[in-house]
Amino acid sequence: MRRSSGFTLLLAVALIIAIALTGCGNNAGTSNGGSTSGGNSAAGGNAGGTADTGNAGAKSDIDLSKHVDLTMYLIGSPARDYDMVLAEVNKKLEKDLNATLKVNWVGWADYGTQYPLLLASGEPIDLIYASTWTNFYQNARKGAFLDIKDLAKTYAPKSLAQITPDFYKQTEVDGHLYAMPAEFYQYGDMGYIVRGDLMKKYGLTSIDSIDDYGKYMDAVVKNDPQLDPSGQISSSGGMESYYAGAQGYYGILSSQFSPFYVNMDEANPKIFNLYETDGILDYFKKMKEWGDKGYWSKSILSNKDDKMFTEGTAASKLHNQDSWSGSYIEHPDWDIQFYLNSKYTYKTQAMQDGMAIPASSKNPERALMFLELLRTDRSYNNLLTYGIEGKHYEITADNKLKPLDLDGFAPDGYCSWGFKAPELRYEVVDSPPTIGDVRQKLADRAKENPYALFTPDFEPVKNEMAAVTNVVQQYAFPLNYGYVKNPEEGLKTLVSKVRAAGSEKIMAEMQKQLDAFLAANP
Repeated sequence: MRRSSGFTLLLAVALIIAIALTGCGNNAGTSNGGSTSGGNSAAGGNAGGTADTGNAGAKSDIDLSKHVDLTMYLIGSPARDYDMVLAEVNKKLEKDLNATLKVNWVGWADYGTQYPLLLASGEPIDLIYASTWTNFYQNARKGAFLDIKDLAKTYAPKSLAQITPDFYKQTEVDGHLYAMPAEFYQYGDMGYIVRGDLMKKYGLTSIDSIDDYGKYMDAVVKNDPQLDPSGQISSSGGMESYYAGAQGYYGILSSQFSPFYVNMDEANPKIFNLYETDGILDYFKKMKEWGDKGYWSKSILSNKDDKMFTEGTAASKLHNQDSWSGSYIEHPDWDIQFYLNSKYTYKTQAMQDGMAIPASSKNPERALMFLELLRTDRSYNNLLTYGIEGKHYEITADNKLKPLDLDGFAPDGYCSWGFKAPELRYEVVDSPPTIGDVRQKLADRAKENPYALFTPDFEPVKNEMAAVTNVVQQYAFPLNYGYVKNPEEGLKTLVSKVRAAGSEKIMAEMQKQLDAFLAANP
């Protein structure tokens, strides 16, 4: 997913995919990870095209005599048949690389806390999903990942060659290449995923604003009280980033739980604290009203069920268009619709999705060779993206993918976004009939992002950033869910705590870096 283009307070969370996705997530300037159907290759490839299907990673001059066990961490949860699919992958890996793969998962509800702890633990990990919404740049500067610039020349040369100059520049951190970005982009938005059949039942025709979404949830409460209106989980963070995106604000720091934005309508941007802007109090008052009306569960901060929407216990989902497409394929009878939220959309960044090798890896060479296979060999990519051919999917005469067992393995649903290769993708049969209209609307709102290459260095304010993150989780989350009896007093406390944590120092340092970046990139 799929966060995307930019988690913020609202992580783009949830997704089947992004097709989950994005996914995922999530900063207000990006969308969470997601599937790639309908997207574009940064290298110019087209979905459903051709690519090398040979043993891309098995090089005759590399010593593979020692068997290795690879460990890979992904975001989300596995398919019912994931172990079955992984067994097929390992049959091939044993033959091609003398290796086996174990996949571990970081759940959607826990990734905000578990992911950084995992990287800091020193646990041997050979591959891990990495993204702006998992704080890739901050983690890279902390030494969490291995520089693969030189290793990739030998062990993943085709993948290295696929990285276009602009994506390479976006991925590079202080002259080091700490990840392999997925060569894919699209215009994305974290929007409203709702059931069209319920919209029709309630007499609603469109959702064009946060308030319209509130009307939909109100109708759910009154007519279908057995459904959770919003489908939010503990890591969602509420609708704060939705509010910010609708104002044309962009999460400049590409950092999870960050309240720091710029206004995309301003020619000379100044970083500001969202909690000190006009209108934010009215937003929190609205959230108090919505919480009291039951638009989400009172136990939302402990809810980790990220499949409520697709399992039919929630009436909506907050995520991107890829998550919508995946949900539609699973439940075409619901006539699931997607409505945009943000004032502007942006081309997704290089590290919207990617794979990194943690510094703790015991087998970086073999891990890179495996990543090369995932990115360039259709047989490997198909397995971890679509499942087993003939059981989970089939390819139609017009070269489209027809799912056969969505419960066993749904296409693009299991964090394959980090190694997605547009030239290996298939368009899925029975995609939403309005998908073309949605893509056009996303393109119509597209705005050139002058900050796409801005990768802030948090080292001078790392302690303050950590402190602000803690404050946001402790004081902003309850405001977002309407738990605070008096929003006005709650906001005053939040602002005071954020300032005490060092927000002024953070904004001053980040503004200095942003000004220097803009001066060097006129």
